[in-house]
Amino acid sequence: MNDKYLNEWNLAIEELSKKEIKYDKLKKEHFEKSEEIIRTTDFKELYGKNNADVRKAHIQNILSELTQDILDLKYSISYLKRKLDWYKAMCDFQLKQ
Repeated sequence: MNDKYLNEWNLAIEELSKKEIKYDKLKKEHFEKSEEIIRTTDFKELYGKNNADVRKAHIQNILSELTQDILDLKYSISYLKRKLDWYKAMCDFQLKQ
């Protein structure tokens, strides 16, 4: 079996693990900051109303960079999972030969 694929597979697993941990931390941070914004913002004074859509839009505006970081990680994790499937298929293929 080609050790190159096995080594790359191992590196991808490690990278995936790190990114999943970071993703969970960022999701928690986003939730906590969202809750803080909701607790400390007078939406009625700022926008004339206080409903879920107004709060959501305000949070998206304030936390846009954090939201983008979370999305980037989500897509990166998805890519790594597909990459791991490919490495597994290559290793399985080489074992059968």
